[in-house]
Amino acid sequence: MKRIIATMICWAVCLATAFAQSKSEQLTYTGIEVHFRLDKHKLDLGYMGNQASFQHFAATIDSIGIERIDSVVIVSQSSPEGPYKHNLWLSEKRAQSMQRYLLQEHPYLEEKLSVHPDGESWAQLRNYVQADTKLKDSTKEKVLKVIDADVNIATKKWRMQQLSVYRYLLATYYPRIRNSVFCIVYYEDIAMPELLPVEPLETPQFREPERWQDTIITRKKTTIAAVKSNLFYDAIAAFNVEVEIPIGKRFSLMVEDVFPWYHIGNKYAYQMWEIGAEARYWFFRDSKRDKLSGCFVGPYLMSSKYDFQWDRAFNYQGEYWSGGLSMGAAAPIGKYFNLEFSIAFGYLSTAYRHYDPAPDYSELVRDPSIEGRLGYIGPTKLKASIVMPLQVPTKKRKEIRYGYR
Repeated sequence: MKRIIATMICWAVCLATAFAQSKSEQLTYTGIEVHFRLDKHKLDLGYMGNQASFQHFAATIDSIGIERIDSVVIVSQSSPEGPYKHNLWLSEKRAQSMQRYLLQEHPYLEEKLSVHPDGESWAQLRNYVQADTKLKDSTKEKVLKVIDADVNIATKKWRMQQLSVYRYLLATYYPRIRNSVFCIVYYEDIAMPELLPVEPLETPQFREPERWQDTIITRKKTTIAAVKSNLFYDAIAAFNVEVEIPIGKRFSLMVEDVFPWYHIGNKYAYQMWEIGAEARYWFFRDSKRDKLSGCFVGPYLMSSKYDFQWDRAFNYQGEYWSGGLSMGAAAPIGKYFNLEFSIAFGYLSTAYRHYDPAPDYSELVRDPSIEGRLGYIGPTKLKASIVMPLQVPTKKRKEIRYGYR
C-alpha cells in the first residue's frame, strides 16, 4: 500500500516530464518513502526504516546508472493537523533536509535534483482510508465525506477531530503520511520493431492542468482570564478560587480567595477567610496555547482571619498578613486546562488569641494570658493548581492559496 501511494505521488509530479520524451525512449520512475517524526523536519535515520529506504535508494541509483537518470524529484508532505501555514513550512523544511542529505551522499545528482513541498497530505490519508479493510463501510463513508467536503481547511480538520475514528487514524495513518518521497525518473531504450503500414492516428490532446484556489479562514482566540483552584487546599476541604487576568504580553494580575467555613456548635471550628493578590511577570509563554503558560515571578500580598478549634485541645482565633515573592510555571495538560505549580517566600505575621469553651460548651471564654504576635520568614505558599483559561475569538484571518490539480 505504501508503495502504491508513493507511486501515485511520483506520477502526479512527473507526468509533465513523461509527455516530453521522444518516441525512441520510454520514461520509467520508481518511488521510495522516508518518514519524519511529529512536527519535526530533521532527518532521523533510525525512524520507521529510513536507513533501509536510503540504502534502497542508493542501490536503485547504482542499478539504473547515472547516465540513464533524467531527474530525482523529492515530494515532501505533512500530516493534516495543526495550522496549515505551519504544515506548509514543515513540508518545505523536510524537502530541504532531504535535499541536503542526498547531495551529501550523492553529489553527482545536484543538477538532476528538484524538490516539491506539497503541504498537507489529504490525498494520501484518503487512499489509506479507502484501502483499510478493518473499517466499516459506514465509517469510511463518514471519513471520506469530511475529506472531500468543499469547506475551508480549518473546518475540515475540526470535523475530522469530532469523528469517533479520529484517534485510530491519528495513530495508524498520520505517522505514515509525514513523509518525503523520492521519485527517480530514468529512461529505458526500446528496440524499434519493423513498422507495418497503418492508418494515421489523431495526435492525442492533453489538457492543461486545472488551476484551483482554496480560501482558508482561521479564527484566532485570546485568553482574557483564567479560573484556578489550588489542589492542596481542595485536599483539606478548604474552598478556594483564583482569577488571573493577563495584562499585555508579559504581565498578569491574580487575586485569590480561600474560605473554609465549618463549625459544630462551640466544640469544633475550621474557619478561615484569606484574600490575596499577586502581580506576575512571564518569562516564557507558549503562544500556541494561551497567555498564561510558561514561567513567572512576581510579588504578592495576602491577609486573613481565622478560627481553629478542636474540642479543648486547640482553640485559637486571630489574623495574619504576609508579603513576599512568588515563582512558578504553568503548562497545558489537555485541550481546555493547564496545570500550574508555584512556591512563595516571604514574611508572615500573625496576632493570635487563645480561648476555652465553657464546661457545657454554652459559650467560648477568651484567655487573656495566652495571646500575642508571631513573625516568620521562609516559605509561605505552596500550590499545585488546576487552571481553566477563558478564551474568546478576536480575529479572523483570511488566507488564499493556489495550486494545480
